[in-house]
Amino acid sequence: MYKLLGACVALSLASLAWADEASDKLDNPKPLPDDVSLPLPCEGNMVFRYAYVLAQGTLDDREISLGYPFSEGEAGYQQSFISGYRRDFINGQFTLKDLPKDWSKVITPVMPKTDAKTPLKPMLYFIGKYEVTARQYAQVMAQAQSLASGEPAPACDAPTGMAARLPKVKLSRFEAERFSAVYSAWLLKYHRDALPVSGRGSSEDDGGVGFVRLPTEVEWEFAARGAQAVSRQDLEGRLFPRRTEGSDSDGPLGDYAVFNQVAGGTGQAARLMPIGTKLPNPIGMFDVIGNAAEMVQESFQLVHAGRRQGTYGGFVVKGGNYLEGEGTLFTGMRREYPLFAADGTEQSNETTGFRVAIGALSAPRSRYKELFAQWQKEGRLASLTDAIDDAQDPTKRLDSIIAASVDPKLQAELGLVNEELKRNVSLIAQQREEAAGNLIQSAALVAETISNYNIRLINLQKSRQQALDNKDEASAQLFATAIQNGRSALDGAVAIYIDNLATGTRYTDAVIQAQFQRIKEELDRKPVLGKSLVTRATLFVRHVGNYRKQQRADPATILKELLAASGQRS
Repeated sequence: MYKLLGACVALSLASLAWADEASDKLDNPKPLPDDVSLPLPCEGNMVFRYAYVLAQGTLDDREISLGYPFSEGEAGYQQSFISGYRRDFINGQFTLKDLPKDWSKVITPVMPKTDAKTPLKPMLYFIGKYEVTARQYAQVMAQAQSLASGEPAPACDAPTGMAARLPKVKLSRFEAERFSAVYSAWLLKYHRDALPVSGRGSSEDDGGVGFVRLPTEVEWEFAARGAQAVSRQDLEGRLFPRRTEGSDSDGPLGDYAVFNQVAGGTGQAARLMPIGTKLPNPIGMFDVIGNAAEMVQESFQLVHAGRRQGTYGGFVVKGGNYLEGEGTLFTGMRREYPLFAADGTEQSNETTGFRVAIGALSAPRSRYKELFAQWQKEGRLASLTDAIDDAQDPTKRLDSIIAASVDPKLQAELGLVNEELKRNVSLIAQQREEAAGNLIQSAALVAETISNYNIRLINLQKSRQQALDNKDEASAQLFATAIQNGRSALDGAVAIYIDNLATGTRYTDAVIQAQFQRIKEELDRKPVLGKSLVTRATLFVRHVGNYRKQQRADPATILKELLAASGQRS
């Protein structure tokens, strides 16, 4: 009897352990060490991945490319007004200080290291690791009535098995938003402390508490393309299929996407698959292309002259679906669907689902002071050059003139002039920031070239000495000529490097430091050359600082320091 009772207890405990494991497998079938999650009703979890931009704060942002630059004759060229190449801007809403403690423990160690000398900090946003599943949808929507009425929550009766892991499809844009609203209400009522808070530490009514919503189109596409985990070139390219590690070829698209092998969706028995059956994208998101297509927050706008047009139509769906062929499966793809079907019901279909993101107010009261300070710095000429301090800044002087004027008409006219001036200064500042970043990279490559020239010179000198030892005067003379040419090339490269130093002083130290931080993050993703270039870029930034103070540089000293950084001698 005791043996039987012990066996029953063991079986019961094993069943509970299996239930917990099964729940984890349903909500997070492919765990990653830096996953973060929010609770769901009935002991479930909604798992998120992070994307970030290095920025000076909430008002700062990064310009990125969306869509795809179709060439004439390429599939999609005639419809480039739908998914064509365009520019947009991205930033995150949360700093590391805004995160709940358990999220901070996971995410802080994998963020770029920042300190008082690094002006940029990671601004994060969070997007669903997977598409919302049938089980998760049922779990949340079952709470709607009790949240509205205050009645007890219903007993858990969500789908189980493989069907529970299928993306939730056949729902309208309005139903996706209702899911987000119900889930947010449930979290705010029962798990408010689990949410990130923009401006954490201030009053709860300051508007910074996070909530669940559909991702914006730019959030979705930036994350789907790989966000901070890929280079600028990869970010603007067609990422899938992806290069197989250690190989010169791409892995098959089928490694990353559930899709129809024949365009048109016929004859292949293509079907919706459970979440997480394929490989993730560079930041750990699954099924960003293929499987269920995904709704985003904004309504559809045409692409016109490299930008989105103001007038909108239906809702935007991204990423392609399981019935589509390879030609339509890329992160820049977008489709427009009507909000309502022909019979007036809410539009839905078997191929479209959604994933969620976490947001907050863009301008919560907890951020007003920070936003105002950043806004005041925008468009100031003093931000473009070290030679102008705030007291000499013409834009500030114009502000003072406007404030002192007693003529309302003159104030209005001068105000328009000042706003246009500040707008143009801001555009120039953006261009200068990009130019400063390019200068740092170019100078690092010049330093790499100097190192290679020196290695070649050393080898030539060894070869000449061997020729002399062998009494081979003809070869020794050839090597001597090559050495002379090599030294001339080396001296020329050092001169170019010093020219770059002089150019670097035309940018403020704040711009140089900020761009160095961005370039370093970019180079850190290149495992071989990147490490060497980071060392050289670091030295270049130090040399620019010295040149700024001394207004000169000694070529011999510069060469010695450049070679010492790579363990060489001149």
